[in-house]
Amino acid sequence: MHEVFIAESLLETAVWKCKDSGFRRIKNIEVKIGKASAVSAEALIFNFDALKAGSIASEASLTIVEIPTTGRCKTCGGEFGVNKDFVFECPGCGSGSVIIESGNGVELTGLEVESV
Repeated sequence: MHEVFIAESLLETAVWKCKDSGFRRIKNIEVKIGKASAVSAEALIFNFDALKAGSIASEASLTIVEIPTTGRCKTCGGEFGVNKDFVFECPGCGSGSVIIESGNGVELTGLEVESV
């Protein structure tokens, strides 16, 4: 249920940025969600829609861009895309010493706003 907290944080940040820049209404919020972040896009949208009522984002939509997961092997240095939810070994050398390079976070990447 961490989607509630994420939706709250996205909404608070977007409202603050919008007001701080002198705008009055948010039309769209774009967010990137990593495939390995364990965030449900559907749950995030549901919670965002419930929380935005009565705010300057009350009519805003939430656009979600899914970011694929990529990894790097600490043993052989190989970089690779991840097609599974969890990575435990390098597909090149079989080492279990891997680092997730991308696809494990949530980032607010854009706001569409109106001055009226």
